[in-house]
Amino acid sequence: MIKAIIDIGSNSIKMRVARVTCGRVHVIRDETEVVRLGRGMSDTGVLSDSSMKISCNTVARMTRRAKRLGAKIFIAGTMALRTAKNSDVFIKMIKDATGLDVHVFSGEDEAKYSWLGAVDGFSTGEDVIMFDSGGGSTEFVSGTSGSVKKIVSVPVGAVNLSERFFNIYDMPIKKIFCDEAVEHVKKLFTEYKIDEFVSSSPPSHIIGVGGGVVTMASVKFACENFMPSKLHGSILTVRDIVRQIKMYASLTLSERQNVIGLPASRADVILGSACIILTALQMLNANSCFVSINGLRHGLLLS
Repeated sequence: MIKAIIDIGSNSIKMRVARVTCGRVHVIRDETEVVRLGRGMSDTGVLSDSSMKISCNTVARMTRRAKRLGAKIFIAGTMALRTAKNSDVFIKMIKDATGLDVHVFSGEDEAKYSWLGAVDGFSTGEDVIMFDSGGGSTEFVSGTSGSVKKIVSVPVGAVNLSERFFNIYDMPIKKIFCDEAVEHVKKLFTEYKIDEFVSSSPPSHIIGVGGGVVTMASVKFACENFMPSKLHGSILTVRDIVRQIKMYASLTLSERQNVIGLPASRADVILGSACIILTALQMLNANSCFVSINGLRHGLLLS
């Protein structure tokens, strides 16, 4: 059976079309469009008319492409649709445009399916921790390759963090703003007791998921195009992240758009992503993580 998962996030909308047979996912098409559905939500609490229109049009185009491939389509909504006061308006727009319902996931359900996708294909030990840093939230999951033990969803992502600390004109970012952003994320992670994910014995694997992690790995390896075989299973270290934070902060927005491996559409939020990823690893007392290009969409396909 050919299936398509469309994932509506705060920062981007992603679609994965795949043939699913005997518990294996054979990807046919994978695409991402950065739409900033959650732009401005941290101030207003609502989705803007312009972001809803752009996002609805994007979902409609993806739906048409999936139908041409003969896929059965499932649409998932995450942080922006969980929290926006007017998410029902957007969900109706999608229904009117595509005839399909949007299934809005709780933070815990989002984390559960992201976990299923992230650990697929990894030869993991008994204790594994996954974090999934998105546009509006960051999920943490611990468990084994076969079962989930603990899930926590923290309401901080690349979009809302960038709007709060890095929403300035096209100029380099002062170190003090980066330090304040990291401290803000650290306080939230402490409030949600993320440090308790690490027991007396360290996990065998820490796996990072999400556009920020994948983008930072792409920059590390200077990938001019998306290279799944090179990125999936690669290692991102704290040293890599600190180096990239310094680089992004030293560049203007237009200069960041020319960094090899960094899609121009992510240039304005990559510094926010990097601050979250760095703090996640610090809270988990880890020096590195494995990169997984799979997450929510892959987990839903497997389920």
